[in-house]
Amino acid sequence: MPAERRSFALAAAIAVVATALSTVPASADDAGPVGIGVARTADNRGTFTVTAWTDAPGAAVTSVSARVRAGDTVVAEVPALTRTGSTWGLPADAALKLVEDGGTMPQLGAYSIDVSATDDQGHTTTRSSAGTLDFTIRPALIDTAGDNKLEFTRLPTYDRRSLGATDRLVGIEPGSGDQVPIEGRTVEVTRSYDGGAPRPDDTFTAVTDAEGRFTTEDLDMANWASFTARFTVADDQVHGDARAFGRPSISPSKASVTATADRTRVLPGQTVTVTGTVSTGSGADAAALADIPVRISLRTYGNDRAALTVTTDASGNFSAVLHPPAGVGVDGWSAVPADMYLSATAARGSLVVPDESVLRKVTASLAANGQVKVTGRLAHAYNDDASDGESVRLEYSADGRTGWQSLATGKSDYYGNFTLSAWGYIDGYYRVHHLGSDRLADSTSTPVRLSRVDTRVSSIKASATKVTKGATVTFTGTLQEYVSRTWRPYKGQHVELFFQKKGSTKWTYVASGTTSSTGKATLKGKPTADGKWLIQYFGDSRHFDSGGTAVYVDVR
Repeated sequence: MPAERRSFALAAAIAVVATALSTVPASADDAGPVGIGVARTADNRGTFTVTAWTDAPGAAVTSVSARVRAGDTVVAEVPALTRTGSTWGLPADAALKLVEDGGTMPQLGAYSIDVSATDDQGHTTTRSSAGTLDFTIRPALIDTAGDNKLEFTRLPTYDRRSLGATDRLVGIEPGSGDQVPIEGRTVEVTRSYDGGAPRPDDTFTAVTDAEGRFTTEDLDMANWASFTARFTVADDQVHGDARAFGRPSISPSKASVTATADRTRVLPGQTVTVTGTVSTGSGADAAALADIPVRISLRTYGNDRAALTVTTDASGNFSAVLHPPAGVGVDGWSAVPADMYLSATAARGSLVVPDESVLRKVTASLAANGQVKVTGRLAHAYNDDASDGESVRLEYSADGRTGWQSLATGKSDYYGNFTLSAWGYIDGYYRVHHLGSDRLADSTSTPVRLSRVDTRVSSIKASATKVTKGATVTFTGTLQEYVSRTWRPYKGQHVELFFQKKGSTKWTYVASGTTSSTGKATLKGKPTADGKWLIQYFGDSRHFDSGGTAVYVDVR
């Protein structure tokens, strides 16, 4: 067939065949054990398949034949179909073709298929109108590369953010598989922006020319989008649905962005302001870009997470106030134009956002010997995870509000636990202070008041300060407690006498006793060497250990 006749704009020579494309149920002409299913058109439309079976015991279908007709006129005889599994069909190399392609089919259209089947026991069945052969052209959208990807007239740019969609609509002839252009038909093209369903005004139309080519008007592409071309038809010549999909790339313009932040460390509740400029070109050719969206992101665990988008002013400047959340691993910020038609390296900066910290299970005690001991646990406020190696400090204030002073420092262990101890005061307030780090922000525990009653043994005397070895010496002193700003006798308390040999640092217990109603203590010892003698009271739950001055005894 000459090429000029292969356009389907005016297919006047193609007659309409009355048979419908839907399959009409039919029964076998001869009742018997052999059955025949529905004949179905294959993809190339010049072939078909059908199922056949036999219910005769031990029998098998051995041959299947068919004839194709238009009304009562037989246009093709198929003496033997080829078996593939449980299906019989016309092989591709024997596909039915139009007369001008060397076949027997007179024209495009729909034809009835009669099928006959025989088993190996001689049973035969013929089913008239077992199916309909759809012998029409199958439409396809095929670009110049030979695939069904939609083409575009150009790459959209920063200055021209539009493009045309183009492709070729062809018909695949049944049997031969020849491609012929389809002229004068309307193709729909739909634009789908990322993240949203197509709107009614996103569908456009174009009409094919003599080569089957169509090209839309210029279509805006304000954001990343994909385009789908579709042609659907069901007539006597062309029947089917054709689609082509395309996602255009762009040709971005190069831009630069510079930015700085007003701080590099942000405590919980604080903000950070990022300011900068977006421009194109460099040096004397640099030009500010106005009305450009800039995406400001926070970097968490090495990944940028969008925080907000701002727009440059007429001078290309932008400013954004960020509220970095604690507890999510923020370690920096970035700023980059959010315009897909601009290519720029993001401006970045580091940012320390410590998590909020909390001091849990803090306990404090003041021992009788004056030692303050504090224990507790340092943790992240949001998830209670422990934090090791963090500095903590024991602090003291006389009134619990001002004048806090450091008594001891330490670090939390692997589980966040800590223990601090120091010499304390008779009365006052104690707290633990986490000094703050890049991981955890500053925090303090609730102040705790600790106090005890001070005691002393005054006027310690020896009955003799120069004695012979083994002589008995009587030691006296008065135990007092400091109550209502006055030293008062502390009666009925257990006291002990200790000796420290000259040149030694060790105190040795000698004797014990109980104070009188006037707080007086009387204890005896036998010096065997030169040294100091001291009467000592060891405090209770309310009192400190006593202080006092030792007396020296010289042994001759």
